[in-house]
Amino acid sequence: MFQIGYILSRRGDLVWFIGLPFCAVLFALSSQLWLPAVALSSIALWITIPHHFATWVRTYGFSEDWKRWTDRLIIGPLIIFGFTFLGALSFPLTLYLVSTLWDHQHSIMQQHGFGRIYDFKASTGSRTTGRFDLTLHWVLFGNMLVTSPLFNSVWLNELARWEFPLTTAGVQLTHTISWTVTGIYVAIYLCYIARCLARGQSINPVKYAFIGASYFLWYYCAWHTASVLVWGIAHRLMHGLQYIVIVYWYLRRKVDQLSPQQAGTTEAGETRKFSVTRWLVKSGNVKFFVVVCVIYAALYQLAVLQPLDTFGFGLIRWDEVYRPIPELGITSPDPTLGYHLYTELMITGFALTHYYFDSFIWKVRDSQVQGGL
Repeated sequence: MFQIGYILSRRGDLVWFIGLPFCAVLFALSSQLWLPAVALSSIALWITIPHHFATWVRTYGFSEDWKRWTDRLIIGPLIIFGFTFLGALSFPLTLYLVSTLWDHQHSIMQQHGFGRIYDFKASTGSRTTGRFDLTLHWVLFGNMLVTSPLFNSVWLNELARWEFPLTTAGVQLTHTISWTVTGIYVAIYLCYIARCLARGQSINPVKYAFIGASYFLWYYCAWHTASVLVWGIAHRLMHGLQYIVIVYWYLRRKVDQLSPQQAGTTEAGETRKFSVTRWLVKSGNVKFFVVVCVIYAALYQLAVLQPLDTFGFGLIRWDEVYRPIPELGITSPDPTLGYHLYTELMITGFALTHYYFDSFIWKVRDSQVQGGL
């Protein structure tokens, strides 16, 4: 009935994949109570940027990956950076929503990917498990975006800006439909799991503990934080640290595959060229891996040391773009809203390349990827 498999180990998974979300919630709520917006922005940057570095190491660390995806690794980032700059000048909240939705899609796929790794490690699940799991993620996460007070105000403001007709009854109906769809699908999913067990198929309980911990963080913070920045801190603590951990162990396992018998092969010779990558993930060097991530974050902080408005060249004035919506109880945007959203764009906009890379460099069904899992 139950077959247990771990991504790292029993202790490692308990710390990084089960316990971390609860610690992240506590840290985020404490930050909201005691720290000003500038400090929150800095925390968000220090949490997020190091895991971007992990992406660059993962993407460019092995020549085999560069050869597989040369065009994607060159053309994609150029298009993304151009779109981000244009959006920040012309339609900032829309860009924020697009980048946030992509961020959420990326987060969903990361957690879904971890779930697939759990099934891969425990040899559980059937051919349809992945589709049921992914749909569950979309339904649960979508419901949070539609119904939570934190995100509700964001999309209502943007719909009003586009002069979409809004009424209190219409908003309430949307919430009711969302919760109904969520409840129905959760029931369907539970029936699917029960059917799998009845057929003698095993499930990995650690996977479901991981999924539950992840959604506890997202749902709790969406209803108990007053700022997208605070929500982002909790989210990025979980997302970023889990990503860094999986990248480190993936690279280490890939490097360990180079056995002495392969020393003379072309593949092994090419991999030895990336000595920095091999050194960073060498056993006992994890502290240096962390230090390099922190140095990368420090360099990024120096790049954005100027006032945030400087990066908008004085052209971004959100207080002149968005108007009150009295009929829905929404007043003029809080003066700190622009700062919070712009900070999020500084983080999330830059991260679009990270989302793009991760859309194709992690495929659990890929035999080359499985070698590092």
